[in-house]
Amino acid sequence: MRHQARSYALQALYQAELLQSKAMKHADRFLDQLETSPEIKEFARELVEGTLQHRKHLDRYLRRNLEHWKLNRLSTTVRNILRLATYELYHHPELSHSVVIDEAVELCKDFVDDTSHGLTNRVLQRVYDQITEERKTKAIAKKEESSKIKPDKKTQEPESK
Repeated sequence: MRHQARSYALQALYQAELLQSKAMKHADRFLDQLETSPEIKEFARELVEGTLQHRKHLDRYLRRNLEHWKLNRLSTTVRNILRLATYELYHHPELSHSVVIDEAVELCKDFVDDTSHGLTNRVLQRVYDQITEERKTKAIAKKEESSKIKPDKKTQEPESK
């Protein structure tokens, strides 16, 4: 089910990029005409909407983790597979990162060719590592912030004037 939803989401993202539009109306029109279950449409719609909404943020992750490549030099399909998977890695931490990456590789095999899946795998693993490191850093900072002992008003010395 999720693979089919990702496939539809990729097609909608491809269409949105060709139309140079971040509006969901085009994706909604595409998804509405599909003869598939409401669950598949709902998941595909969420992926498209989230990817379009956070595209600048997702592209920053991709640019930082593409070695010897520029994002705009990738094919439209590969670029959108990477964006879609990066969205899932960042906004759906409950999903297994290896499943998300494997699904992106499968989308490459379905829609592009067998040569792009290696790049997709490497880039997404780096993106996942970066997201994981950022989350650890934030968790440590949050823990340190909450562990600071706040002085009790009764034990504070009065300020001298």
